[in-house]
Amino acid sequence: MYAYCIYCKTGSEKNVAESLSAMDETYISIAPTRILQEKRKGKWQQKEKILFPGYVFLYSEERIEPEQIKRTPGLYKILNYDAEFKELQGSDYEYSMWIYKHQGCIETSKVLTIGRTVKVIDGPLSDGLGTIVKLDKHKRRVWVEFEFAGQLRTVTLSAECIEELPEQ
Repeated sequence: MYAYCIYCKTGSEKNVAESLSAMDETYISIAPTRILQEKRKGKWQQKEKILFPGYVFLYSEERIEPEQIKRTPGLYKILNYDAEFKELQGSDYEYSMWIYKHQGCIETSKVLTIGRTVKVIDGPLSDGLGTIVKLDKHKRRVWVEFEFAGQLRTVTLSAECIEELPEQ
């Protein structure tokens, strides 16, 4: 499978993804989102937010030529490595396939904390992609650092902290 990263107008990620999917039934386009837990009026609620503002991932079994999709409203360009390669490669490809595996929606992970050690026991982060650099138990957030498109990036994701492993 080929994977591409599309740079688009911030705020129009879902529209661009829908337009790309409508162009060809073999295209699968995803505007990745994350589910964050937020406390409102004393109750925890789940809120969906765009994971990478301004970016959409496009997947296809066939190689896609830029001319096929460049007229999509809101699309700026296909990210590339040099003039020859447009599809994602290496760790960028692995990251895009992690997003694909989770259907573009990164849910809350469950983490076990023992002293200063954090172990992911369930959820998208259990795949081992990225490094947890910060944990806020009170706000149920983790900061995950990873490399994408040659840059070190940090994203905030939801994590439910548990003190002991559940009985199995």
